[in-house]
Amino acid sequence: MAYPIAKRITLNLVAEIIVAVVTVMLAVFWMANRQNEQAEQTTETMVIGGISAMEETVMAFANDYAWWEPGYDGYAAGDADFINENFGSGIIDTQISDILLIISPKGELEYSWAIDNDHGTPQEIFTAPITRNILALMRDVPVANEARAGYLRVGDDVLLIAVARLTPVSRASEVDVSILPYIVQSIYLNEQRLAELGGAFLIDDLHLEVSNGPTIAPPDGAPLIRDMDGNIIAWFEWTPPQAGNAVFRQVVPPVAAALGIFCVFALGAAYRTRRLAVQLVSSEAKATIAARTDSLTGLMNRNRFTEIVESEEYHKLSAAGQLAMIYIDVNGFKAVNDSIGHHGGDELVKALADRLQASLPENTIFARIGGDEFAVAVTGPRIKDVVPGVAAALVHAIDKPFTVHGFEFHVTASAGYAVGEPNVPPDEVLRRADTAMYQAKKMSERDAVAYHSGMESGALEKKKIEKALRRGIEEGELHVVYQPIVRAGDLSPASVEALVCWTSAELGSISPAAFIPVAEETGLIDSIGRFVVNQVCQDIKLFPNLKVAINISPVQLRDPNFVEDFRALIESNGAKPEQFELELTEGILVSNPAIAKRKLESLKAFGFSISIDDFGTGFSSIGYLRQFPFDKLKIDRSFVREIGMSSTANALVQALVSLGDAMDLAVVAEGIENKNQLSLLRIIQCEFIQGHFISEPLGAAELVAFLARSPGPSEGHGGASRGTEFSPVAAATSS
Repeated sequence: MAYPIAKRITLNLVAEIIVAVVTVMLAVFWMANRQNEQAEQTTETMVIGGISAMEETVMAFANDYAWWEPGYDGYAAGDADFINENFGSGIIDTQISDILLIISPKGELEYSWAIDNDHGTPQEIFTAPITRNILALMRDVPVANEARAGYLRVGDDVLLIAVARLTPVSRASEVDVSILPYIVQSIYLNEQRLAELGGAFLIDDLHLEVSNGPTIAPPDGAPLIRDMDGNIIAWFEWTPPQAGNAVFRQVVPPVAAALGIFCVFALGAAYRTRRLAVQLVSSEAKATIAARTDSLTGLMNRNRFTEIVESEEYHKLSAAGQLAMIYIDVNGFKAVNDSIGHHGGDELVKALADRLQASLPENTIFARIGGDEFAVAVTGPRIKDVVPGVAAALVHAIDKPFTVHGFEFHVTASAGYAVGEPNVPPDEVLRRADTAMYQAKKMSERDAVAYHSGMESGALEKKKIEKALRRGIEEGELHVVYQPIVRAGDLSPASVEALVCWTSAELGSISPAAFIPVAEETGLIDSIGRFVVNQVCQDIKLFPNLKVAINISPVQLRDPNFVEDFRALIESNGAKPEQFELELTEGILVSNPAIAKRKLESLKAFGFSISIDDFGTGFSSIGYLRQFPFDKLKIDRSFVREIGMSSTANALVQALVSLGDAMDLAVVAEGIENKNQLSLLRIIQCEFIQGHFISEPLGAAELVAFLARSPGPSEGHGGASRGTEFSPVAAATSS
């Protein structure tokens, strides 16, 4: 078996080597070809630019001759000698053009001069249709010093012409354009001129191809020459420089040498890989088994169990009602670990697995799903009648005690089971069995419990809340209220806590304790969080000097972009971070302290205050207070509720206040319900208090009224006197 696999691996490596070599050579070829294309585009641009420059030069000569008042006066006076001496002799002596014409305003050829008549006389070349085209070319040209260019085909040659009006300069703005004659400068695009143009761009063979009718089409991209009627009469052709070919010849030898070295090493690696493949294949089966087997009991693990029950065969069995799942959880397992250690616990797991497996009939698969959880899949035609007995046998298989390391242990099992049905896949059957197992555990059942839909009431209630909450967010059923936090000494307002409330049109008033967990599970907490921040930013304009505390969910804080997004949301509303205090519970701090610390430090750096809420109810420790950048500690209401009635509660609250003082944290006692609690908190010098005794949560307008009738902070007074002694026992007795 190993040899074919090793052979395939080797062939794949060789194929990859060949692909790499071919890819490199194709890349070099593509690079050379691309350079050739760029050189061709560059030369084309230069040729077109050179032709345009040639046209500009001829038009400039025409303008020089035409924009000349004595020349116009000589023409108007009919002074032929002056015209010949100043126009005709100029072209003969300077040879700045091959033909020079003066055409009357009516299109008659009045004067003409040519270097030679090898292509015909000017009168033969410039026929009446040509002169009409020249007049048409200049029809919309103003009197201003401006020329136009065009082309004529003369036999197998092309003539470039430039036309301008002969104009009296001093009277240019007054003269009637219709009485002005035309100066026509013309040059042939002969071999000498094209050679000079091509030489400027390092092109050796720039030449014209004259059109011989529609039978011969110009190459794609060739610069075309059209006559004044718009017909193609010729085009430019040349051999573009092959810069890429030169680069290709220089690059190929070193690249080929490098590829040769690469191939030697790659083939050597392929040979070594082939040898290793045999060893890898031999261990592949072992690795596959290990990945699908529980190492402690030898049973299949969750991965293998999932593979089997998710197969097409088990989907069909479930749909036919011939599949049942049993989920088992062992109770009392922790006591074994605590008594004789984890090694003893492992021995108990092995014994459990053996005893449970021994009680199973045929046509079952058995797996260890977790530490003390097992799953069974049972198949058969009368599964509804069979599975209760199988589940009961599993539960009672462990009724007898287990002896581990000389100690006797009694453990029990909670089991639930569910049967497949049409449109219920195997994974759903397993989930239902798990639900039934939790019901058995909850009710301390000693027998296996069958799943029924009534067990889903909690899930259905959550779904109902989720649906109503989504609609409530869209339709504006949420609102924000504020509960004042005051100084214990004089009851002057110090800050407020923003609380979100929901009155559903469908469900009525819903407690945050009911809908916030649903919002966190479904992702709606982000929408609720944005709503609260936006509303607070609007309301805070009514009490700008009062800091507002906003509760932050662990789900929100886990968002990688939370810090930047939260700051941007605050600032987009025109508020400042310094106006806000963020309250967090301990859950996120425990689950991922490193990330939480980094985010809280970023929030702190932006100017937000940070407080830890419900302190003492979860995994609170002094270490968290030292590790994280808190500004305030809020004592949970469960401690405050017992103050004055329990010496233990008195001592705990006093300890928490002292702890806050020692760590330079402001301390807030939540849940103040009566005057006695207020008095005791003043005695132990708790700085801030919050609760219904002070004020119910208020709307923004109600809060403004509350602030108006509240006392301001006493000068120099921050709570109870620091010199007061407090005895928890005495306080409890006096209450």
